[in-house]
Amino acid sequence: MLTVEDITGFFVENASLKSGQTPKEDTQNIPIIESWTGVEKDGRAVIKGTLFGHPQHPLGVKMTTSTIQRYFGGAGHVYVKTRNSLYELGQPLNELELPVEIADFQKLAKMTVWH
Repeated sequence: MLTVEDITGFFVENASLKSGQTPKEDTQNIPIIESWTGVEKDGRAVIKGTLFGHPQHPLGVKMTTSTIQRYFGGAGHVYVKTRNSLYELGQPLNELELPVEIADFQKLAKMTVWH
């Protein structure tokens, strides 16, 4: 069974955070969840956040996914699959530990980013 730590760890390792922005146009028509956080609901991992780019929901609606079945990444993007939907994970809520480019003299592997 997938855990929240599995998903957030995969995101930290595979998401491209260099631009700091989500593309304004979703060329693949995959809805994006912004300001997201992983939570456990009834012992199963779900994602809570703000939804953009979904054809059946207004922009910026708060939502919670159903149980995450799997996750995967490609070209700096991270996706989560539920039973019936596919979402791209955009920028996470503040408390995730994200890799940050730092000077060579700083020997930190990662740090918390606060917006």
